[in-house]
Amino acid sequence: MHTSIRAVNPMRHRRSLGVVMLGLLLGSCSTMPPPVASIAPALNPAPNLLPLPYTVERFNLPGPVAGVLVKINLGDPRVKVEVALADNYDPDGDGPCVGRLDTTSQAARKGDFDIAINASFFAVPATRDFNSQKISYFAGNCGYPVGWHYSGGKLVAKPNSENIRSTMVVHRDGKISLLDALKELPADTLYAVSGNAMMLKEGKPTPPARDQARHPRSAVGLSPDARTLYIMAIDGRQEPYSRGVTLAELADVLIKFGAHNAINLDGGGSTALVIKDQGTGVYAVANQPSDTSSLKLPIRGERPVIDVVGIRIR
Repeated sequence: MHTSIRAVNPMRHRRSLGVVMLGLLLGSCSTMPPPVASIAPALNPAPNLLPLPYTVERFNLPGPVAGVLVKINLGDPRVKVEVALADNYDPDGDGPCVGRLDTTSQAARKGDFDIAINASFFAVPATRDFNSQKISYFAGNCGYPVGWHYSGGKLVAKPNSENIRSTMVVHRDGKISLLDALKELPADTLYAVSGNAMMLKEGKPTPPARDQARHPRSAVGLSPDARTLYIMAIDGRQEPYSRGVTLAELADVLIKFGAHNAINLDGGGSTALVIKDQGTGVYAVANQPSDTSSLKLPIRGERPVIDVVGIRIR
C-alpha cells in the first residue's frame, strides 16, 4: 500500500492555530468584564524630598502687567516668617540711621532665607555724586525705615507719619496679622514691618484717594483663614513688558489670586522678590527690577533697601 506523505507547512499550522485561538477569545469576550485601565504610579525623582510648603507662579495680565506670586503654607511647621534689616550695622551711632542699605538678594543670603522681598519705605540722610548723578540708594549707605520695624527682639523704628502705619505683625506663636493704622505694636510681637496702605481689607479694595500712578509694587497678603501668606512682586516702568499698577489695580490682582487682606510695601525701583534654589544654594531675583545702571548701561539691577520680609524653610 502506497502511503503519500505531505509536507506540513509550519507557518500555515501556526496561522490556523492563531485563528482558532482568536475565535475562542472572541467567543468568550461576551462573558468577560470590561478591561480596567492600568495607570502606572508617578515616579518621584527625589523620594526623600518633602513637598515644598510654597508655590511660585508667574502671571501676565492685560495692561500689560507682569508679576510673580509666591503662596506660602503657614500651617506647615517648617515655615518661619521673619523681618530683618538688610545690614544691621549702624554706622552713625546715635544718629538717625539704624543700619545700612543692601540688596534683597544679599539680605536673603545673610539671613539664610529661602524667600525674601523688600519691605519698608525708608529714608537716607546722605547721597553721593557719581557719573554726574546724585545717588541715594547705594550699598553701604546708612538709612532707616519710616514705619514700624521690630526685629532681633527690639523696636528698631516707629512710623514718622500717619500714612505709614499699615503693618504686618508676626506674633510669637507664629501667626501673622495685617493691621491698619497701627498705633502700638501688640505685646506678643516677634517681628513687624509697615507699608503705606492697607489696600485690601476683608476681601474689599481700600486704596487711598491719593492713589493715581502706576508703579512696580511689592505686597504681602493673607488668605481668608490667614493660613496662606501671599508675597507678590509686580514689575513696572518697562513697557511693553509691564507698565506697573495702581494700588486699586494691585488689590484687584491679589483678589484674583485669593487674597483677603493685603498691605502695600515699598515699591518702585525697590521691588525685588528673591528665591533660593535649595539644591544649588543660588539666590535668584524672580521678577525684573526697574532700576537701571548708574553707568547708563542697558541693564537692570536691584536697588539696595533697608529691610526685608524673609521666609525660612526649616
